[in-house]
Amino acid sequence: MISIWICASGFLRSAPRVVVPIVGNGVTHFYDPETEQLTSKLSQDDLLAPPVSAPQQGVVFAQSPDEVPAPDVAGQACYPHCRWNCTQPVCNQDCTPECEQPRCQTRCRRPDYSKCSIQCGKPHCSVFCPESSCKESEGENCSSPKCQTRCARPTCFLNCKDSVQCAHVCHPPRCTWNCRNPSQCDKPSCRLTCEKAAGCARSYQLPPLSPSLTVNGEFTAEKAHWVTFAWGACGLQCGRSVRHRKVVCSTGEDSECTFAARPATEESCEDYSLCNAWRAGKWGECSEICGGRGVRSRQVWCSNEDENECVGSRPASEEVCVDHGPHCEECSVTFYGGPNFDDWNATVSPGHYNDTALLKSGVQCEDVSSLKVVGRCCRLKIYEYADFNQRTRGFQAFVGPGSFNRQDLEDRNVDDNDVSAADIWVDLRCAKEGRNVNVDALHQRMLLLRRE
Repeated sequence: MISIWICASGFLRSAPRVVVPIVGNGVTHFYDPETEQLTSKLSQDDLLAPPVSAPQQGVVFAQSPDEVPAPDVAGQACYPHCRWNCTQPVCNQDCTPECEQPRCQTRCRRPDYSKCSIQCGKPHCSVFCPESSCKESEGENCSSPKCQTRCARPTCFLNCKDSVQCAHVCHPPRCTWNCRNPSQCDKPSCRLTCEKAAGCARSYQLPPLSPSLTVNGEFTAEKAHWVTFAWGACGLQCGRSVRHRKVVCSTGEDSECTFAARPATEESCEDYSLCNAWRAGKWGECSEICGGRGVRSRQVWCSNEDENECVGSRPASEEVCVDHGPHCEECSVTFYGGPNFDDWNATVSPGHYNDTALLKSGVQCEDVSSLKVVGRCCRLKIYEYADFNQRTRGFQAFVGPGSFNRQDLEDRNVDDNDVSAADIWVDLRCAKEGRNVNVDALHQRMLLLRRE
């Protein structure tokens, strides 16, 4: 409910007009109980309160000016909070300084030499004459002996009345802390303190009942809440696992229930109801391939170590099978220039290839060093000469599925870099009847025929 306040002649008075905002399908209308009319617009002088959603059966709620919540009381809140108050002890690390050796100098005041005198010790001098006599015949001047005076190094020193003042000077040492975690440090202690509610709740009244309206029943609106469904079965029926359940908001929109914690949607569980049941693994491959009637098997075991404790019939561990996989028709050969499936490569499908056909397919003739045959029933026959060895006798070899490097080919008497023709085909007997052809045995038989 909204009261319309009108200011006239300097006085504030309340008009008897009361309107109720109603929200429906995203459109806000205003209902006047006195006139029993709906309008989508009010005059610019009308003071509107925020509209509220209208509940079902035409009952509406509104908020009057005297029902606005009071402001928070000092130190308290309408919605109380809790806070952790914790001590914060500070622990020093265990540290020792590590310093580099500083550089130092010895510095002296310059002396006043005017106050100093030089004093020398007693000199020590002697005359030195040669041992040999003068040789006048050889042109020497022998008027007097050739003697010399020799003196020792003088020992003198500076005698000053005042001593020289000197001092050692070093730069501050460059040091760093070498630290490790402290061996003892008390953990902080915390205490939870909560506010008290300020009593902000207010009583709300229904809008005044218009004389033209009657009350057709009363009810209370249900608060949105989480709805939980029954738990599902355990993921395992012999041991510990997890089970799930559905959790939804009662309004259909989970965002309208976020004020409350969402119940768990999964939990751990234990179920041992099938601990004495038979278990079976996946079926293996068929013993025959490509149309052949064979047998495939699987592992079967009892959940209990004692098979006599298992309930029910033991599942079959073998069954008849017929293989019709796509590998039966798959066939291709990839030639490589390098000895270990490297260098250039070209993939060729089934066909009859001489040297010209191989070149068109990207195969560099007389430069094949390794190859791969793909397809369980794919067969390859390679020749030394481009005419399939019709005019000249040369090597030829059968090759089945697999990868063959240079050494593998040499073991089959295939010369390196000397393949000039090839036949590639699908073995129909293998594809239709499911018989595995031993290609290596065929190759050995062919070698024997060539020797004969």
